[in-house]
Amino acid sequence: MHHLKQHSLEKWRQFFNAHKKVDYVKLIDHFGLVFGNQSETVITKAPGRVNLIGMHIDHQGGSVNPIAIGETRVIAQPRSDDSVILKNVNPKFGKRSFRISDILPKEPVDWSIWTQEVSIKRQEAGILVDWSDYAKAVILMLQEDQRQSNGSYRQNFSGMNLLIDSNLPVASGLSSSSSLVVAVAYAIIAINALSYESKTLIDMLGRSEWYIGVRGGIGDHAAIILGREGQISHIELLPINVSHAPFPSDYRIVICHCGIEAKKSASAQNTYNERVAGYKIGLQILKRDYPQILDPVELFRDLHPSFLGIPTTDLYRMLKTLPIRAARAQISALLPRQEDMLETLYRSHYQEEEGYRIRGVCLYGIAECERSRKAVKFLRLGDIRIFGELINLSHEGDRVSINGTDRFEPDISNVYLDQCISFLEKDENYDSAQIYRQPGAYAASCPELDSLVDFARQNRGVHGAGLIGAGLGGCISILVQLDHVDELVDVLTHQYFEPKEIPPFIEICSPVDGASILEIPEIG
Repeated sequence: MHHLKQHSLEKWRQFFNAHKKVDYVKLIDHFGLVFGNQSETVITKAPGRVNLIGMHIDHQGGSVNPIAIGETRVIAQPRSDDSVILKNVNPKFGKRSFRISDILPKEPVDWSIWTQEVSIKRQEAGILVDWSDYAKAVILMLQEDQRQSNGSYRQNFSGMNLLIDSNLPVASGLSSSSSLVVAVAYAIIAINALSYESKTLIDMLGRSEWYIGVRGGIGDHAAIILGREGQISHIELLPINVSHAPFPSDYRIVICHCGIEAKKSASAQNTYNERVAGYKIGLQILKRDYPQILDPVELFRDLHPSFLGIPTTDLYRMLKTLPIRAARAQISALLPRQEDMLETLYRSHYQEEEGYRIRGVCLYGIAECERSRKAVKFLRLGDIRIFGELINLSHEGDRVSINGTDRFEPDISNVYLDQCISFLEKDENYDSAQIYRQPGAYAASCPELDSLVDFARQNRGVHGAGLIGAGLGGCISILVQLDHVDELVDVLTHQYFEPKEIPPFIEICSPVDGASILEIPEIG
């Protein structure tokens, strides 16, 4: 059977009508009103994602365990010039247009340095990131990939009329921005007849978002592209390796928005980048103190007793040498030969008042890498309760408050680590002292997320609840038995949303398929 990807609006309309896909028919009608009906179009879709276990570690080579949910839909029509006209069904996002030739660098660039310069200039000029910048990011990345050694492009991309629609809420930790990036990437690929292996594309799309100013990883893009209906993905990163496990059909993931947007504003971006710096600084201090043992370690996922060939007790002893908090002057004293590395690192953020959370972030990273490795094994064994406990532990490492009011400071003291060591010396299988049981202290939650998590966990049938995405607002995910979903929704509405006088934002989700370029099969 031969597949075609570009069709007239009328042909698409007939296809979707026949399949009773009302949302797509509406989108096609909307496109006809905005752009007219003249030429062939391409339609792509990309889901959002809920990463259930493996938070804040994709850029450290950790694994992620996401399901794909919802979708962003894009209709794209090639143009005869290189203009890109962007229109969003959501009126909150105004119409945008730009020419591809105007945004391209004039000569070959180092993507890492160039994107950093672009975002610093943007910040200095006080220009906020615009929704169109996500489309620009992916066009730039894919077009720059066409750059030849003489500076010219193998192929100059066609301009496009793009209409975008999404049922993913914005700034909620469900990756609506990466979903947009992937859907637009698929449109560019279809219109310009490009071809990429999915792993190569995932890596490129992750780096494309550096243009926005966030040095995130590729976990979101991997989850969006590799998702499968009814399955949880287990995605190992750097390099990418994927497996799937069935998500139990008698459970649902309930997504709940705390009412605070997880903005990628300057202050939020600062916190994201500051925590990532905590990983790098901690790793350098450990490598300085234990050069022989840690020589093979490149990323946090390698800080693991079995990889290093040491007992867990030794790893805890190493962590004791890390400062709980450290200001820049103290870090410079600890890493005197690393001036250049630190200077580059500091460019992406300013320091928090109390200094970097070195030990807490590092303990969290080591433990979360281990949780993310174990998660899918528990699911395959049908042990949904322990899977839920892992979600809870992960959130405890992000927690900043109790009851949404009192400040929460996790115990990561020498006394606590000594206690873990002493338990393991008596019994190496002592459960609560195992690495995967350590929450650590990444502290990317907020009081609203914490209180929503606490309300959710009090319900029957709930096995786990924790923040999703980068934190600082947005959503939590709740793992709940299907027959307790209604009472959970009821409790959250009355206990959380009504007292705050905000409309409840609660979505009940099951895993859907990953991104695709839609096709109409030819008959015969």
